[in-house]
Amino acid sequence: MSSINADDKSSLDGVNVTTVTKHQVPLLDTINETEDAEEFLARHAVGTYTDESNKKLLRRIDMYLMPLMCVSYCIQYIDKSALSYAAVFDLRKDLGLKGQQYSMLTSLFYIGYLVAEYPQAWLSQRVHIGRFLGVIMAIWGVILGCTAATEKYADIAAVRFFQGIFESALTPAYIIVTGMWYTRKEQPFRIGIWYSMNGIGNSIGALISYGMGLIDGKLESWRYIFLIEAAMTLVWSIVVFTIFPSSPMRVRWLTDEQKAQAVERVRSNRTGIINRKWKWDQVKEALDPRVDPSGWILFFACVLNEVINGGVSTYKGLVIKSIGWDDLQSALFGIAYGAAVTIEISSCGYFAMRLKNSRHWMMIVYLIPSAIGMILQITLPASNKAGKTIGVLLMPSFVGSLALCMGIPAQNTAGYTKRSVVVGLAFLGYCVGNIIGSFAWVSGQKPAYISGYVTCLACMAGQVVLFSLLRWYYWRQNKKRDAAVATGQSPEPVGDGDEFADLTDMQDQKFRYTL
Repeated sequence: MSSINADDKSSLDGVNVTTVTKHQVPLLDTINETEDAEEFLARHAVGTYTDESNKKLLRRIDMYLMPLMCVSYCIQYIDKSALSYAAVFDLRKDLGLKGQQYSMLTSLFYIGYLVAEYPQAWLSQRVHIGRFLGVIMAIWGVILGCTAATEKYADIAAVRFFQGIFESALTPAYIIVTGMWYTRKEQPFRIGIWYSMNGIGNSIGALISYGMGLIDGKLESWRYIFLIEAAMTLVWSIVVFTIFPSSPMRVRWLTDEQKAQAVERVRSNRTGIINRKWKWDQVKEALDPRVDPSGWILFFACVLNEVINGGVSTYKGLVIKSIGWDDLQSALFGIAYGAAVTIEISSCGYFAMRLKNSRHWMMIVYLIPSAIGMILQITLPASNKAGKTIGVLLMPSFVGSLALCMGIPAQNTAGYTKRSVVVGLAFLGYCVGNIIGSFAWVSGQKPAYISGYVTCLACMAGQVVLFSLLRWYYWRQNKKRDAAVATGQSPEPVGDGDEFADLTDMQDQKFRYTL
């Protein structure tokens, strides 16, 4: 086996083992969902793979897996953002919301998200992840539909809290799933693709809200938004429950040999695939900053990023309206805004994949357009409608930084339980930031929402410091391990059959961090 570096695209080249067909393996069907990768490979076909066969398999995985993840993520964003679409059509007036009650609705969603984060992570490690997500989506679809029946603040506050509880399962699960199926070099772009569905979701949600705004029915326009989106979620939850795979070892659309190849191709990640046992020593390692501070750096980076998101996602419709667009124009403008989000997030992931050791630099670079967009909102006069509109389209690029940041645990954290905990830390930061973020935005200011923009700019400066610190930490760890190899104190970072041993990145001195 050739030597492995942090961005090694595959561990397949040069593998020569005897092909074993399913009927030749005794008791194959007795292997249950708790099987690990080594056990699977010992019982299944492993062939000699070329670059071409590897690319062919990657295309097949993309063709089946990415649409499922993208559509699910798109729907989740539409559902999560339904409140901001509805706000354009007088939801606040109809429900009698006063003061900061509208901002509190966003915070309640993320409080629910925060409460459920670790219980969801613990549960998802023990069950078939596709069926789990299908049930979760169905429940939040029903809850979303109940929003249409709310009559006062207490009603919608309760609905938002429980919607947050059930939506909290999706994104952390997808971070883990991406790590199961893709090499570390491939992951940033794939995460960028499904995370960029925020933009597509924004555009579709804008079209839905625009269409619902034209309805002259018995209900207020905003109630139809929740009803149509709930129906869409319920239908898709059936698809997820039926089709979404549990792991590369248990999937219907690959042959036994392709499953084995799918496992082999992520061997060089040294992060494992799945392990059903919850390991408390890995939990301790993840949470102790004296052992590994990276999880807490990610936590604070996500807090700062989502302070921005908490305000922008809640108030973007009202910001657009404050520029001078009417209700329907503001809703329709969401299509352009969604396209900007999609381009900014997916391009961030693409460049991080194509440019060697550039992940952390891309996280910093993609904060810059957001900063420019917010400075334009502060400095341009109200009469400069075009300039302010362009500024709004630049504002969401910070989400590209978040997508890469959220993907770091899948790439740089080994040990399945530890990875789940670090993903959970990142999403705790995600929740805390979103809870805080909307309260920095105050209506009636001149220029509009200036306190929100200033807060966001300060958070971007803080992220630059944290992303730089994280990169330095990973670089220093790699340097120390390389030095240990040079002095004979540590083994060469080459594959010798222990890649699926479920060791943490601290325990496995052959592990190298991606930069």
